[in-house]
Amino acid sequence: MAIPGKNADLYRRLRLYGFGFVLGLLVVSFIYKGKGCQLPNSAKVEELAFQKMEYTEHALCRMKCRSITEAEIRQVLKSGKVNYDKSHVHDKPYPTYAIEGPTGDGKTLRLVIADVDTISRLVTTIDLKMETDSCDCK
Repeated sequence: MAIPGKNADLYRRLRLYGFGFVLGLLVVSFIYKGKGCQLPNSAKVEELAFQKMEYTEHALCRMKCRSITEAEIRQVLKSGKVNYDKSHVHDKPYPTYAIEGPTGDGKTLRLVIADVDTISRLVTTIDLKMETDSCDCK
């Protein structure tokens, strides 16, 4: 035999809980509106792409030898990912990051970039689809 007041009390509590939950969702969505979460990988690539870009002599030689343009470098920085197996994030004085990604014309590049304070210094470029390296860059 059910007690009539007990069910009514349960429904009232569920309505109050639901109202509080919805109110909490609205407050949280208002506070975090427009702020997405970012994985460390994409955050580092975005940081390196945002900084001023410098090219080392070696990088310029490799780019010329492999017909890699600055536009392709920017494209890889937009869509690439950090390969932490090839990166040296604890190097001193500056950590280096290997960023890999495709270009529009079918190349797959690895960019080795040193994070020098507020400058991204391109150390070298590697075309991952090339089997042999015929560049004579020092």
